[in-house]
Amino acid sequence: MRLACTSALLCLSFALFAQERKSLLWEISGNGLEESSYLYGTMHVSKKIAFRLDDVFFEALASSDIVALESDPETWLDSEIHRGADGYGFGYGFETKGFYRDAFILEPPEEKDLASYLAFDDRLINNILYRTNEYAQNFEEETYLDMFIYQAGAKYGRPVVALENLEESSTLVARASMNAMKLKPDEWLQKKMQGQDINYLMQDAYRERNIDLLDSIDKAMYTDYYRKNMLYIRNANMAESLDSVMHKGKIFAGIGAAHLPGDQGVLQLLRNEGYTVEPLVSESTVKGRVLKQKFENKIRNTRFKTYGPEDGSFELLLPTELYPVSENKNTVYISPDLANGSYLMVNRIPTYVSLKTKGRYSIDEINALLFENIPGEIVDQKKLENNGIKGLDITNKLKNGDYQRYQIYIRPLEIVIFKMAGKGDHVLRFSDTIFDSLKFKRPSAQKVVLQSAYKDFKIELPAEYSFGNPSRIGVRMLEGYDPETGSYFFLRRASIVDLKSIEEDSFELQQIQNRFYQDLGLEGEFEEITNNALRSQAVFDHEEGRNLYLMSTFKRGDY
Repeated sequence: MRLACTSALLCLSFALFAQERKSLLWEISGNGLEESSYLYGTMHVSKKIAFRLDDVFFEALASSDIVALESDPETWLDSEIHRGADGYGFGYGFETKGFYRDAFILEPPEEKDLASYLAFDDRLINNILYRTNEYAQNFEEETYLDMFIYQAGAKYGRPVVALENLEESSTLVARASMNAMKLKPDEWLQKKMQGQDINYLMQDAYRERNIDLLDSIDKAMYTDYYRKNMLYIRNANMAESLDSVMHKGKIFAGIGAAHLPGDQGVLQLLRNEGYTVEPLVSESTVKGRVLKQKFENKIRNTRFKTYGPEDGSFELLLPTELYPVSENKNTVYISPDLANGSYLMVNRIPTYVSLKTKGRYSIDEINALLFENIPGEIVDQKKLENNGIKGLDITNKLKNGDYQRYQIYIRPLEIVIFKMAGKGDHVLRFSDTIFDSLKFKRPSAQKVVLQSAYKDFKIELPAEYSFGNPSRIGVRMLEGYDPETGSYFFLRRASIVDLKSIEEDSFELQQIQNRFYQDLGLEGEFEEITNNALRSQAVFDHEEGRNLYLMSTFKRGDY
């Protein structure tokens, strides 16, 4: 809503200075555009300060045909996997004490581990979907502003456009951080900081929509090198993308507020291309709140497809594929429904029960852990069975009113925890579609031959097998179980960088096995095959006459 001016000169002065410093929403017109587009300066947080939004914000968002953001959230997980895949030498090779043990130790979950897995929420999920702080939830919105803009468009089927190349922008951000802060802030800012913390100064500037002040604070704190990589190059890329996409439809774009102001800011770059860029302000009334509620209440009809992990041990209907996002002793997968703000998480916990009795749990033992470790109130709880695999089904309600649902199964090689979460009653409405479709691989007497994608090993395993650490290159774990004979098979591969105690390959191979036997309280008998391969055996169970056979090999730095 523009204010009327009594003279052309006054109006021009007001538009160029007062309003430009006091607005976060900008209308872009002219230069051949059939309809105006909109650009908003966001804060990438869920704090209420980012949601001090006028009616005109929601009206502009509702009237647009295309949503544009710095990057497309639907590409984030793919890029996370690619950037986080390299695990060579991670955690190994720098402490002689645990050199041969740490890379090959098999640790079954203790009771405290299972308890923590039940209560576990992956930080990446929170970072992508919500960015909330459990200690400040009463002062936050359901999600952060950029995700709110994305969801508003996605729920109504509007295309989402990325204004930057994610790989390039990530490189620029990383480069900027190498020389970011000035030795001292400029003198005027030092004086300001004597009376107020810098974070509060920036928040006040954003609260007042004073993007010129944000820019001045930025200049006073950061080096020219930082601003070139963090802002100027990216600003030019985003302005170029907007110039291209605005001629295809009516755009609502949300980018960080720091990218807007200055002579190399996106606003001025668009003006340099011939666009008219003007601030939009209005009151915040019930009209805007109704539109906001409309966006939040809208549910996108999700198209479900069948997905599963790479070892095919189970499959189920999901909105997106299962992404392996983290691992330590266990492997965690997530499948987010970004538009609706929900997700399914799968936690696969190897038990190694064929080697160590400590990992053996019953359904009743896991059931006893639920009361203290399932968040909120358990509103429904029952035992179930899926293809002969026993499990538990739990529905719980958090104190904020959100529902969650768990299914927990004990398989021959692992405990699997499925968890679905979402806002409000979303889980109650859609979880049956997902959990009723869950199918585990049926036991089979057939053998399968598995080969690494890097062709560094090939192994024959029973059809009941699983991969661990699927997203890691440096460490790899495969397990197999034959239910007819009770035989257990495993392969663990690690890249070990020994910087302190380089030994002969044959010595290294035997030490790896020695440490493995020590962990089980056994003694092995060794037979050297070649300089790069060693095998051994030990009596594993005297009563049943069961033996343990090991072979360790060395190839191209991998053990």
